[in-house]
Amino acid sequence: MKYIDQVRQFVVRQPNVIIAIIGFVLGGLLATEYSTQLPRIINPVISNYMLEDMENTLSNEQVALKESLETVDSEITETQDKLKTRQIGLTSLVNQVDSLKQQVGLTDVSGEGIEIVIDDSDISKTNSQTNAIAHASDLRDLVDFLWSRGAQAISISANGQIEERVTFFTSIDCVVNTVLINSTKAAPPFTVKVFGNRESLSVAVDERDNLKSIYDRVYKEGLKFFVTDNQQVTIKKYSGDIGLSHVKIK
Repeated sequence: MKYIDQVRQFVVRQPNVIIAIIGFVLGGLLATEYSTQLPRIINPVISNYMLEDMENTLSNEQVALKESLETVDSEITETQDKLKTRQIGLTSLVNQVDSLKQQVGLTDVSGEGIEIVIDDSDISKTNSQTNAIAHASDLRDLVDFLWSRGAQAISISANGQIEERVTFFTSIDCVVNTVLINSTKAAPPFTVKVFGNRESLSVAVDERDNLKSIYDRVYKEGLKFFVTDNQQVTIKKYSGDIGLSHVKIK
């Protein structure tokens, strides 16, 4: 209690000293706080310049990126156009090849047409008269006539034999009384299938004057000759050899 009383007496007698001590302590605290504060930008103008510079840089990069994208897009479009042109060219070439293959008989065809049967007369079995049998010349005349009247595909099948597609390479020959189709021995009856407009083909074949030699022998010698029109005929592709002795490659 003695020390407490002495302190009270000192505070009463020396108030200035106490105030000075308190001020000194507060000043030290303020100084410490100031020294620990984060650094601040002294000149705000410099910060604005930096922001403007960054903005300009970003703007330039965006412009460059857009120009690059436009260039790439243009190149892609150009490449697509070239591919389309090539595709069109290839499609046209493929169609042309398909058309040529059909013309030379290298593809199967199916559709409307007619069917013709030509056979030896019954008289030929007991009589050796040549006018009573079906000749290779009859088949050649018939085929040539059918081509001239719009036939798109023709095939000939002999009795019990494989159907032979008639093309530009086809040979129809005769050795004595033996008919050879594409060098294959053939015997009657012969069935000729024709792919094309069945109405116009039927009318053309039924006209006697168009195939006078055949019809004269039909009525005089009993040669068999029948024509029927069909909504659906199927003709197989040519399967023989193709001579390439005069081919030129450009």
